[in-house]
Amino acid sequence: MNNKADRQLWRTVWQTLRPFPLTSPKTKLLVGVSGGADSLALLHLLWQQLGADRLVAAHLNHGLRAAADEEADFVQATAAAWQIPFVSQKRIVARLAEQEKLSLEAAGRQARYQFLAGQARVAGATAVAVAHHADDQAETVLLHLLRGSGSAGLRGMLPVSTVPGAQEMVLVRPFLHLRRADLEAYCARHSLAPRTDSSNEDVQFARNRIRHELLPLLESYNPQISARLQQLAAITADEYAALSAQFDLIWPTILAEAGDSWLVLARGAFNALPAAWQRLALRRVVQMLRPFHTEIGFATVEQARRLSLEPASGTAVFLPGALVMQVEAERLVVGEVEPTHRLHVPQLLTESPVKLAVPGEVDLAGGWRITAVPRPGLTLAAVQQNRDPWQAFVAAAEGATLWVRPSHPDERFQPLGLGGHSQAIQDLLSDRKVARGERPLWPVVAMGEQPAWVVGLHLDERVRVQPHTRLIVQLTCARQADRAGLET
Repeated sequence: MNNKADRQLWRTVWQTLRPFPLTSPKTKLLVGVSGGADSLALLHLLWQQLGADRLVAAHLNHGLRAAADEEADFVQATAAAWQIPFVSQKRIVARLAEQEKLSLEAAGRQARYQFLAGQARVAGATAVAVAHHADDQAETVLLHLLRGSGSAGLRGMLPVSTVPGAQEMVLVRPFLHLRRADLEAYCARHSLAPRTDSSNEDVQFARNRIRHELLPLLESYNPQISARLQQLAAITADEYAALSAQFDLIWPTILAEAGDSWLVLARGAFNALPAAWQRLALRRVVQMLRPFHTEIGFATVEQARRLSLEPASGTAVFLPGALVMQVEAERLVVGEVEPTHRLHVPQLLTESPVKLAVPGEVDLAGGWRITAVPRPGLTLAAVQQNRDPWQAFVAAAEGATLWVRPSHPDERFQPLGLGGHSQAIQDLLSDRKVARGERPLWPVVAMGEQPAWVVGLHLDERVRVQPHTRLIVQLTCARQADRAGLET
């Protein structure tokens, strides 16, 4: 490696992976390669340093874009030119998201890591290598911060960890301390021609909005914001590791039973823990039962924690990933939503906003679904005759985007009929006798940033249909069992 920039880059990789024996003769890496600049640079650098016989290039086609097949062919041809073994698979991620009731991003992550772990086992690889870099780390920390994550989220990604859902498989991120610009420069120096994923420009995805909108804004306050976020991640990771080491000694005293899709905590032992460890325990519960679920916000964790501390039993709280925690006299039972809950109330599957197309639909937990359809020609009189609380008609602004999300802390809206006066959404949920365990994940349909419909409860005055309204959208929230009954 004669180029000075390449030598410096390799030294950074070496320092990043100090806990992992990268250059051991026994090391064999399965490298996730999308065809973009970061993963192409990773494959090329490892090929230069380790040789083709210690690598396997792996590509997953998500089946989301027309260019995806060409990108798979490009990665295959590149691996062949460098004499690196190649494996690939095509997975229709949109179908997986529908089947597993996941966001598109979460489904893609699950499919990707399942594929990489499976192929690594077949190839006899020592570890899986992926090309996440410093810019990805900054975006991840911000994403978790916006979701109200705890220290587990604020530590971001780790240079050496395990593959989600496959704890026996090592996951390494050699580029975690390198900037995107460094990798693009590497590709240019070596005349590599990476492919560009157009979906990275789509700001309907939260990560892309952070990349293209939020980070540039924060850089106007502090040009070193990316480096500062990486420092925050490093500090928090060390502190979290110390806390987790202590908590690991306590965990067996509160975990009473566990199965493949459920577990039980000893309520008395849980309640005796400091608040920090109670939150850590609840996050661990979700991560154990939903290893691919990264969207665990503060509100749901705190609601579950507080319910356990109250004297009453027989209450329940919904958790992300269609989980529910039942509070019993001496136990906290966490598992998948039972059929009895499928007939109760709508609850969000994730705490992140999900785009609601018009026409379109968004699945919720417990067999519920929100749909949006345009209603051209609908009269104002017909709208005013609506008495169904699970149906609402809104005036949609030109080009407006609808989102399904939870309410924000202290968020207010303007209830229809109150002449522009505002009310806290949480107060509305309380007034309508919504159980406390159901409030954090109660769905709100928003138009842009503005609440439009607190589902099943109240419409916002600002989206009221008027005589001059040009676009009326019908919103419906229904249980799938009810829908089936109506269709028959």
